[in-house]
Amino acid sequence: MTAATCGEVLSLPGGSVRIEGHLDLVSVPGGVRPVRIPVHHWSHFPPAGENLRAIASAASGVRLRMETTGSRAALRVRCTHIQIGDIPRPRNRFVAQIDGVTVATAEAPINHVLHVSVAGDDATTVAHSASSLVEFDSLPVGEKTVTVFLPQGVIIDLLDVGGDAPVFAAAETGQPVWIHHGSSISHCVEPALPTSVWPVVSAAIAGLDLINLGFGGQCMLDPFVADSIAAAPADVISLKVGVNIVGARSMDQRTFVPALHGFLDRVRRGHPDTPIVLASSILWPGSDDTPGPSDVEFLADGGIRCHTNGDLADVGRGALTLAASRGHVEHVVDVRRSAGENIAYLDGLALYGPADLARHPLPDSLHPDADLYAEIGRRFAHLALGEDGLVPRSTLGRSSLRTP
Repeated sequence: MTAATCGEVLSLPGGSVRIEGHLDLVSVPGGVRPVRIPVHHWSHFPPAGENLRAIASAASGVRLRMETTGSRAALRVRCTHIQIGDIPRPRNRFVAQIDGVTVATAEAPINHVLHVSVAGDDATTVAHSASSLVEFDSLPVGEKTVTVFLPQGVIIDLLDVGGDAPVFAAAETGQPVWIHHGSSISHCVEPALPTSVWPVVSAAIAGLDLINLGFGGQCMLDPFVADSIAAAPADVISLKVGVNIVGARSMDQRTFVPALHGFLDRVRRGHPDTPIVLASSILWPGSDDTPGPSDVEFLADGGIRCHTNGDLADVGRGALTLAASRGHVEHVVDVRRSAGENIAYLDGLALYGPADLARHPLPDSLHPDADLYAEIGRRFAHLALGEDGLVPRSTLGRSSLRTP
C-alpha cells in the first residue's frame, strides 16, 4: 500500500476484487488471508502472543469491492472462528452493500475453529471443512459496485470469487483514509453484522476509507502497532486508549503517559502533520474507579459480567484506574498541542457516559450491543469528523505519508 492508493487489487481464479481495510496479505493454502498488523512485525509479539495473532487476523473493517453486471456474486472462503477460553463468541455475518445500502447478508460458515488459551500461550486449530461458498443472490440488474464487508470476529481466507457475470476489482473510492486504533470496543465483535462496527458506521457517515485497528484485548500501545500506522497511508488518525491497559494492569500511573507519548512519537515518524484525535475510554460501569486486573464472572443465566477486581488501596501506590486514565490522555494532548502538534482530545464519556446508562445498559457490563455501537459511531462522526468537530471532514486531504 502506498500514499497514492487505498487497498490493493487481488486477482483470484474467477475474477478480481479490490481489498481494503487490511495492512498485509498472508499466503495460505489455495488463497490469501488479510491481516491487520503487517507480518514482518509478528516476530515482536510477546511469547504468549496467540491472542494477539488471532485478533490481528480477524477481519474487522476489512472489505472487498467488485464491479459486476450479474444478479449473483459468490466468494469461496475458509472461515476460522476464534474461541478464546470458555468465553462465548458471537456469530458474525458477511454483508453485501450497493451505494451504502445492504442488499444481502450471509452467516459466516464454520470451516475451522481456532481454540486459544486465555493466557495466549497455546492455540489449536480444529478443521471441520476445507471451504465454503458464500453467495449473494438477487442483486440489482446492471452495472454496479458491490462492497462486501467481511465478518469482523472471524479469520477469513479468500480463495476465489465469481458469479453469473464477470467480476472485476472496483476502482478506488478517492475518499480520504482514516486509521483508527482501539480495544475490543473498537473491534466490535458482538454485533452480528460487520456494518455495525462503530468505526465502520462513522466512516460511512463521514465518507472515509477506514482501516480499523481495533484489537480486542490488545490495545497496549505496542511499538509495532505505532510503526504499522506510521507506514500506512492516512489522512486522519484516531486512537482510543486506556481500557485494555487498565484491565490487564499492564501499566500504572508512572508508565502510562510516557508510553503514550512514545507511541505517538513513532506514529509521527510517518505522519508528522496528519491530524490525530486521541480519545479516552467510554464508561465502564461499576469498574471505572477500581484498578485492574479485570475478571469475567459467568452468570447463572448464561451471560457474563466483565469487571475490574483490583485493590482500591493500590491506587495510592500507583495503580491506574480507567477514570484516572482519561485525565492522563487529556494531559498528553495538552502537552503536545502546546508544542504545536495537530492533535485533539475527545472525552470517551461523550461517546458513552453516565447519562447513557439507563437507555443503553451494557450486556456484559463492558461491551456495547449493536444499537449502542451504532450510536457511538454516529457520535464520533459528529464530534470528531463533523463540520463543527475536532477534525472537520471537509479539511481532509488525501493519503499523506512519509516513509519512516
